[in-house]
Amino acid sequence: MYLAASLGFICMGVALAMATFGLWMVIPFAGAEVIFIVLCLYWTLKRLSRKEVITVDEDAIRLEWGYNQPDLTVHLPRHWSRLSYRCTDNLFEVGDLSVSAHGKHYALGRCLNRDEKKALYTELKAALGR
Repeated sequence: MYLAASLGFICMGVALAMATFGLWMVIPFAGAEVIFIVLCLYWTLKRLSRKEVITVDEDAIRLEWGYNQPDLTVHLPRHWSRLSYRCTDNLFEVGDLSVSAHGKHYALGRCLNRDEKKALYTELKAALGR
């Protein structure tokens, strides 16, 4: 909010200063710019607030994805679940971490970097006892 307010204040300040010199057509474009910045910040914050919860029980693995509450929940039988992590030597690749059961694959840790995915893979492997 502070970022959006400060950018809006600066942008509208410059636009109002230019309007005093007769360039009043700058004001609508400056307003559109501020609205665009606020919308982009909102979309970014909404996308970053997505959560992924992985619960490993004695019989099942529960995967939940959502923002404030789970939008999607998947229950996988622990015995039939397989955890996989594939990563190339390319520095720009973060790798693919997934769990699969009954022919369906579910990607895990989409927002994580390479080291975080490796740590998650190690922890899940230990939790699954494999």
